[in-house]
Amino acid sequence: MSEGKNLGISKTMFIVGLIIAILASSLISTLVAMQWLKGLKGDKGDTGATGPQGPQGLKGDKGDPGNETVFAYWDVNWRTISGSLQWGAVIGTSMFCSTFNYNWGSGDVYGAYADYIGFDATMQVKMSRNGPVTFTVGGDDNFWFYVDGALTISGSLSWGISKTIYLSQGTHTLTLWWYDVTGTALVIFNCDSDIVMWNP
Repeated sequence: MSEGKNLGISKTMFIVGLIIAILASSLISTLVAMQWLKGLKGDKGDTGATGPQGPQGLKGDKGDPGNETVFAYWDVNWRTISGSLQWGAVIGTSMFCSTFNYNWGSGDVYGAYADYIGFDATMQVKMSRNGPVTFTVGGDDNFWFYVDGALTISGSLSWGISKTIYLSQGTHTLTLWWYDVTGTALVIFNCDSDIVMWNP
């Protein structure tokens, strides 16, 4: 009797094992078949050609032009000087930069003139503020510097004389007279940079 029970348990276990084996075999067969259908992954192909470029977008409106910077300059009238230091006739014209340092030594100053030569020069400047402005003027042999017609600096110091004055907002007229009689000829002018360039 106990042998029959043992045989019955063995048969049950055998059947369960057989079912498990059949299911496992079926699962393995399915996985193998799927792998076979899928195939191995191939190498990556070359990149395709770039497609045509799309149309260019519309051009935007042109912006408003910016303000140009205005630079002041000197209008120069060259004059002869007599032996008694009197101004002669105008013999030519030229322009100077707003600030300058000219040292001709004992050479020609203007044309063929190395001595007994001078100029009167005028420049318009613009103050965007109210406040002090420093001017520096120098020359050999002599010079006179005016702001709006008022004598501001004069002398004969070649390294320059500086003076600070108050100017109101707006346009102002600078005038410079200079001459050389004999020997070294030089003239210099400098001032605060904001009055010799501005936006209109």
